Amino acid sequence: MKQSMRVTRRAPRAAVHEASFPADPDFPQLAVASDPQRMLELFRRHLEPAAGKRYRIEDCVPLRFRCRQSTARCVLQYTLHLLEPGTGRRCDQGVTGLLYAQKGAAERLWREMQAADPSQGIPDDWLTFQSVGFIPDLEMVVQVFPYDRKLRNLRLVLGGALRDLEPQLLARLAPGEWRVTERTMAPTRYRTELGAALNYTLQACDAATGRAATLRCFVKVYRNDHGEHTFELLQSLGQRGERGEIPYSVVRPVAYRADLRTLVLEEAPGTALQRLLRGGHDAANALRITARAVAAFNQDDLGNANVAESPLAAQLEELRLGAAIVEWAQPELATLVRAISAAVAAGLEEVPPGPIHGDFKPDHVFLAGDRVIFIDLDSVVLGDPVRDPAHLFAYVAGRVGLDGLPAEEARAAARLFAAEYFDHVPEAWRRRFGLHCAGALVEVASAIFRRQEAHWPEKVAAAVAAARDCLG
Repeated sequence: MKQSMRVTRRAPRAAVHEASFPADPDFPQLAVASDPQRMLELFRRHLEPAAGKRYRIEDCVPLRFRCRQSTARCVLQYTLHLLEPGTGRRCDQGVTGLLYAQKGAAERLWREMQAADPSQGIPDDWLTFQSVGFIPDLEMVVQVFPYDRKLRNLRLVLGGALRDLEPQLLARLAPGEWRVTERTMAPTRYRTELGAALNYTLQACDAATGRAATLRCFVKVYRNDHGEHTFELLQSLGQRGERGEIPYSVVRPVAYRADLRTLVLEEAPGTALQRLLRGGHDAANALRITARAVAAFNQDDLGNANVAESPLAAQLEELRLGAAIVEWAQPELATLVRAISAAVAAGLEEVPPGPIHGDFKPDHVFLAGDRVIFIDLDSVVLGDPVRDPAHLFAYVAGRVGLDGLPAEEARAAARLFAAEYFDHVPEAWRRRFGLHCAGALVEVASAIFRRQEAHWPEKVAAAVAAARDCLG
């Protein structure tokens, strides 16, 4: 399986240490681990090249930090920009640093991982450095993607375990004698020990006519069996959509491989709402269409789909965790964040549950003409339906992934979406929208910090201020 090597370099994010990364007495190593320049030197010193490979690490960019979600450890993801001196080829390499509060725990884990031959089964194209490393200065275990001790099937997927699905994929093309000439997999999203999403591209040629075609799909590798539930839900909703029973669409599933805990999906048609908002286009019509589709989803019965219920207590626990991260990251906001959290908890009450996507944001909505397609339905549950519009409102108003959109335009877009949404749902839902938005914006603030976005202190403060304003 060919690895996708990205030649175009992304602009590095702002260095974390410039933003005064918060201190943690349980993890004093974070002072160094959050500093890209110091980590660059440590990775250069301690990452051992894979056999026959030679790369120079040119840059280190923090990607996602999971801190304060456990008292036992921190999970720190970085992207390393690499240069292969012999060819001049550049690529990005994901690595994860694991820090443990207990003295000696990291080194013990490293030795256990080393003893299990961590590179076994990983295709050579994906090997740049030894799959597991250790930085004694920080007592940090380093995992080099695609090695992941909790996602053991990832290496099999990258090694070609899905090739038996290719006839099914090729059947989507016009009739012909199609043969695959090239396969490429590229990671699009990876969360250490939780899951990975990959772009799977096939180049095909019709042996009879010489015609060429490109097929794209997405592959999601799970830690558990949740992908099977998502596959069944997508199948059910897709069939209802084909019968014209619902005014929205979902991304079409191709197959679920239980042996690999892997879900294969078609590429969603159309353009992501995030791109429309980011591209300087007049997105008003797209926002209205999206609002109507979200309203329809929240009032659907999901047919015969088996969906778990998420009570108010679960929502408030998510808010508590998000608030704790914000309070730690910016102590000067702690009093305000606690007040917002208390107001949300006091103001919300259990309501009749309805379907909620659970992770609505602009890059999870695609538009093709007047058709709205939802993707990433792994978090679908039954809960307070107003959580969905509040979540999308918070991501747009908070400009997550929308840095180029002026703040006032982002707020106007969020308000337009909300106004259209509430024209198509029961009037009573509107009364709790502000509370849900306040909670969602606190969670957005924590996500901005975890993602280590450029200028995160200012963005976190702005999101918290917006949460306060939602309470009136």
